[in-house]
Amino acid sequence: MQTSFFNSLLVDIEKNKALTLSFLQSVKRGGIDGLIQYLCDSDYFIAPASTIYHDAFTGGLCLHSLNLVYSFEEANSKLNKPLPKDSIIVCSLLHDLCKVNAYVKTSRGYSSVKGSKGHATLSILRINEHIQLTPQEEDIIRYHMGLFGIFTYKEYDTLAIHKAIMRTPHVQIFAALDMADSKRK
Repeated sequence: MQTSFFNSLLVDIEKNKALTLSFLQSVKRGGIDGLIQYLCDSDYFIAPASTIYHDAFTGGLCLHSLNLVYSFEEANSKLNKPLPKDSIIVCSLLHDLCKVNAYVKTSRGYSSVKGSKGHATLSILRINEHIQLTPQEEDIIRYHMGLFGIFTYKEYDTLAIHKAIMRTPHVQIFAALDMADSKRK
């Protein structure tokens, strides 16, 4: 077990890494091996999910992403038109790929070293370097920040997210689950 940077949580980095890799290896899609290698060569498994808002500890990004696999899978199973399991895995584990190599540990926690690309836009660009997203997956990842994507990141406007929700109702569900996980104790 690895203790988090703030010693407030215990995160089993190796267990979370093994679970993540197992999920991704089940995805039958060209380029998945390259994506897995990219994650293994990055700080994905030890990075925080943020600097202060949620899971701001070592392993927080992977933990947050795994939490979404389970919650999105449960919500998806109750829908009239559920997404395939591959889509649940891809969206949940990769929606925050923009946070890879985006933080440095400081004496006071973490500091952001993110570039200028938008939050979801950068995640999509990184994913597309390895695998092709379905239109539904791209909608879910692009709009997973909900209102924050409009007002904080300015990546899209209200009409764009409305159209995405009409095409892919899972967008709204995933955004709510992402927000809920960021507020868990």
